[in-house]
Amino acid sequence: MQTILQIFKSLSQYPRCSGDTVLAREYLTRFCEKIGYRVEVDTAGNVAAYFGGEPKVTLQAHYDMVCIGRAPHMEIEEKEGWLRAKESSLGADNGIGAAMMLYLAQKGAPVDLLFTNDEEIGLLGAQDLALAIRTDALINLDTEEAGRVYIGCAGGEDIFAEVAWPDRKKVENGRWLKLTARAPGGHSGVNIAEEIPNAIIELADAIYRNRAVEVASFAGGERINAIPRRAEAVVWVPNGADLTLPEGISAQPAQPRETVAVKGRCFVGALAGFAHGVRAWNSRLDLPQSSINLAMAEMDGALMRVALSARSMSNKALEALAERTVAGWEVLGFACRREGKYPAWDPVETPLAKKALALYRKRYPDADMTAIHAGLECALFAERYPHMQIVSLGPTILDPHSDRERLEIASIEPVLQTVEALISAL
Repeated sequence: MQTILQIFKSLSQYPRCSGDTVLAREYLTRFCEKIGYRVEVDTAGNVAAYFGGEPKVTLQAHYDMVCIGRAPHMEIEEKEGWLRAKESSLGADNGIGAAMMLYLAQKGAPVDLLFTNDEEIGLLGAQDLALAIRTDALINLDTEEAGRVYIGCAGGEDIFAEVAWPDRKKVENGRWLKLTARAPGGHSGVNIAEEIPNAIIELADAIYRNRAVEVASFAGGERINAIPRRAEAVVWVPNGADLTLPEGISAQPAQPRETVAVKGRCFVGALAGFAHGVRAWNSRLDLPQSSINLAMAEMDGALMRVALSARSMSNKALEALAERTVAGWEVLGFACRREGKYPAWDPVETPLAKKALALYRKRYPDADMTAIHAGLECALFAERYPHMQIVSLGPTILDPHSDRERLEIASIEPVLQTVEALISAL
């Protein structure tokens, strides 16, 4: 496993935040060409490495990552069986999948490799794929629980709302404070049912409950697909008014401003009252059916902006959720746009999936088939290649899309052995 970890660490030396992946792409290209693969790159930044003989299967992973905290400048450490990065996301989602692919190719496995770009910002690389897939079977390495064969995923869409409320008013005889909310953060799909506090909502609710407080500015969230872990606001508290803050929200003196937003309390009220989280539950799959993440919010000057990510295991339910979300913000005067829509992947127990499960159970007796409440590029491949058999496997990764992301080192080997056995069985 040390070879795989070394490949992962080497890849992690190159920036690969979504939208800034050129150097990582060049690393993948050099690696594959050095071991004898023919490499092609398309305009979307996807990289295909073609085996010299007849490939049995295509292995696929995305190589971009969600950069949280200090990332892409990562200090990776191993501790008590886990790999993590100090004060940043690790990028094991999905760098470890890419590392496993390079390792297998280096060993001479008869496989084609497909590294997709910008998955974390709307599956953009897979949407614009202009490279050939030569096999009728594909193994995606982007799921995060060893011992489970994934055969379905949620679809998703991002929603952006904006309004110009320019009216400001002067305030006097009070104190200026910067309020800060901190929360654990997490993946907006995988962790959405865990009731992780949303820093934006926590701060907005605290401000709204203090009726005398006025708002000068507000900013929270980092990425569209991450549960917000930080939010800040500059507020004015009139003399004589009490300020009651819950645990997790701090206050410190702020540079005085001249004005506050007339609609500032309306904005934080809308944030505080938004129904972030799971909207419906899928009892058959025992995971969220539909959810929405209030990902980012900003009030600076005249403009007020909100970004949300919606997900559903059903394309029909996803459309309804997006429409209702837009309606809720439009009634407040916001203009909305919808971007980055990708489909759900309907669970199907193919022969490939059944074989993968049988092989997994030699290492994990309780292994099962399941789906994930997050987007996988498998959905796009299934839509484009309806006769292709697709499964998704991966080692255990906890708290992706946060600075608590960590990879269970011991889970890599059984996943790798299962993939190798599956390749041999094809």
